[in-house]
Amino acid sequence: MPTSLSDLRLLLVRQRDTTGRRSQFVGALRQRLNVVDVVHPEVSWPERKMVLARAFHPDIDRWRSRAGFDEHYAALQTQSVQRGLLRHRGDHDLIMQFQTLCAPGLERGGVPYTIYTDNTMALTQRHYPKWAQLSPRAVTRWIEYEASIFREAKAVFTYSEFTRRSVIEDYDCEPQSVVAAGAGANQMLPRAPQQRARPARALFVGFELERKGGFVLLDAWPQVRAHLPDAELVIAGPRRRPRRSLPEGVRWVGRSDRATLTELYESAAVFAMPSLFEPWGHVFLEAMGHGLPCIGSDSCAMPEIIDDGVTGRLVAPGAPQPLAEALIELLADPARAARMGRAGYEQVRRERRWTNVADRVLEHLGGQRVLSAR
Repeated sequence: MPTSLSDLRLLLVRQRDTTGRRSQFVGALRQRLNVVDVVHPEVSWPERKMVLARAFHPDIDRWRSRAGFDEHYAALQTQSVQRGLLRHRGDHDLIMQFQTLCAPGLERGGVPYTIYTDNTMALTQRHYPKWAQLSPRAVTRWIEYEASIFREAKAVFTYSEFTRRSVIEDYDCEPQSVVAAGAGANQMLPRAPQQRARPARALFVGFELERKGGFVLLDAWPQVRAHLPDAELVIAGPRRRPRRSLPEGVRWVGRSDRATLTELYESAAVFAMPSLFEPWGHVFLEAMGHGLPCIGSDSCAMPEIIDDGVTGRLVAPGAPQPLAEALIELLADPARAARMGRAGYEQVRRERRWTNVADRVLEHLGGQRVLSAR
């Protein structure tokens, strides 16, 4: 094992990512280290079909969660990663795996590895068990599986302090080996937006309408419209339109590409995503990177991103009344909203970019605890 970062050869293990959510992080690591390659866990379509068949449930969300946390599927991914590691035998000193959906190197005497993750099963079950609707036995086994990965890692990097505490307290990991490295904005304006008049428009972006607080937002919107008759709420991102009718002043956009999202950010005055459970929240950073004040919940990792009263507002999760009041407060005061938006942009520019995350990871890797751990 090398004793300096300049000699470190890093192998990355990550799921294939069509969204590009962590591509900039990979790029930042490549600029700073000798990244040998990226290994992707590959599972054949027949094997995936078997997992889906075994996990079947008539409720599609429950079916998806059961398949996503299937032990057999995790084992198949681990086998695939191990084959990739064998192809790279001798050409790397350290592995960094994104998330814990497979085990990169649990065999004794293998190459040391680190983990970079945003969430744990313990947090999911404590705050929003609907996200992983598993039997009690399956939950216990998955937490034991995560624990085996965390405890063998030479370092665990988390997005948030919220998740860091879980890795330490729920999985009995040494505090000095668990580091909250943050995460970066995936898109932002190259320079601070010019102050200009914007319509009283709030924007929501998120795939999962319920978990991200979209229904709470819809419940709050009639009260906003009662105070601001011209206000508009734009909903972008959800996979499915809700069966309920939408309140007056709500525009449903649905799934959107990056170009459309940029236009939506630039035409809104406030970003609102009052999540019921949010182990991080990349989209807050994107909104701040476009100069928008953010409204989120005062729970989970959201207070680590939104500085209440400075870059946005924090409200109680699941409560339409305080959410409506925060929306009215900012939509009715464009000057204050713009000040918060500029403050958020500056925070992202200084501290919330993927280059900042890579620097924090390297700072920890530079310690002898990791580099000499062999």
